[in-house]
Amino acid sequence: MSYVHDNPGGTEAHGVDLVDGDDPAIRILVHGDLPTTVEHEGRTWLSTGESHDDGDPDAPPIAVYRPVQAPTS
Repeated sequence: MSYVHDNPGGTEAHGVDLVDGDDPAIRILVHGDLPTTVEHEGRTWLSTGESHDDGDPDAPPIAVYRPVQAPTS
Protein backbone atom coordinates (compact mmCIF):
# COMPACT_ATOMS: atom_id res chain seq x y z
CA MET A 1 0.00 0.00 0.00
CA SER A 2 1.33 3.47 -0.77
CA TYR A 3 0.57 6.80 0.85
CA VAL A 4 1.41 10.36 -0.16
CA HIS A 5 3.03 12.80 2.26
CA ASP A 6 3.06 16.45 1.18
CA ASN A 7 6.11 18.45 2.15
CA PRO A 8 6.71 22.07 1.19
CA GLY A 9 9.73 22.67 -0.95
CA GLY A 10 8.90 21.48 -4.42
CA THR A 11 6.79 19.20 -6.51
CA GLU A 12 9.30 16.42 -7.23
CA ALA A 13 8.20 13.10 -5.72
CA HIS A 14 10.51 10.72 -3.88
CA GLY A 15 9.83 7.14 -2.87
CA VAL A 16 10.30 6.35 0.81
CA ASP A 17 10.20 2.94 2.47
CA LEU A 18 9.29 2.92 6.16
CA VAL A 19 11.07 -0.17 7.48
CA ASP A 20 10.47 -1.69 10.92
CA GLY A 21 12.31 -4.95 11.56
CA ASP A 22 10.98 -7.89 9.56
CA ASP A 23 7.57 -6.31 8.90
CA PRO A 24 6.84 -5.48 5.26
CA ALA A 25 7.95 -1.95 4.38
CA ILE A 26 5.35 0.78 3.99
CA ARG A 27 6.03 2.69 0.78
CA ILE A 28 5.05 6.35 0.66
CA LEU A 29 5.64 9.17 -1.79
CA VAL A 30 7.01 12.44 -0.45
CA HIS A 31 6.49 15.55 -2.57
CA GLY A 32 9.21 18.15 -2.20
CA ASP A 33 12.51 17.83 -0.39
CA LEU A 34 13.07 14.69 1.67
CA PRO A 35 12.80 15.60 5.35
CA THR A 36 14.98 14.14 8.10
CA THR A 37 11.89 12.71 9.78
CA VAL A 38 8.44 11.67 8.58
CA GLU A 39 5.31 11.42 10.74
CA HIS A 40 3.12 8.50 9.66
CA GLU A 41 0.22 6.87 11.54
CA GLY A 42 1.28 8.33 14.90
CA ARG A 43 4.94 7.32 14.61
CA THR A 44 8.08 9.26 13.81
CA TRP A 45 10.41 7.77 11.21
CA LEU A 46 14.05 8.88 10.82
CA SER A 47 16.04 8.86 7.58
CA THR A 48 18.86 6.30 7.73
CA GLY A 49 20.77 7.74 4.80
CA GLU A 50 20.31 4.38 3.05
CA SER A 51 18.55 3.93 -0.25
CA HIS A 52 17.84 1.16 -2.71
CA ASP A 53 16.49 0.81 -6.20
CA ASP A 54 13.28 -1.00 -6.95
CA GLY A 55 14.67 -2.90 -9.91
CA ASP A 56 13.92 -0.06 -12.33
CA PRO A 57 17.19 1.48 -13.57
CA ASP A 58 15.34 4.61 -14.74
CA ALA A 59 13.66 5.29 -11.38
CA PRO A 60 15.30 7.33 -8.62
CA PRO A 61 16.45 5.42 -5.52
CA ILE A 62 14.02 4.82 -2.69
CA ALA A 63 15.03 6.32 0.67
CA VAL A 64 14.90 4.12 3.78
CA TYR A 65 13.45 5.41 7.07
CA ARG A 66 13.24 3.52 10.37
CA PRO A 67 11.10 4.25 13.45
CA VAL A 68 12.49 6.47 16.18
CA GLN A 69 12.64 4.37 19.31
CA ALA A 70 11.06 5.82 22.42
CA PRO A 71 13.57 6.22 25.24
CA THR A 72 13.35 3.53 27.90
CA SER A 73 13.41 4.48 31.55
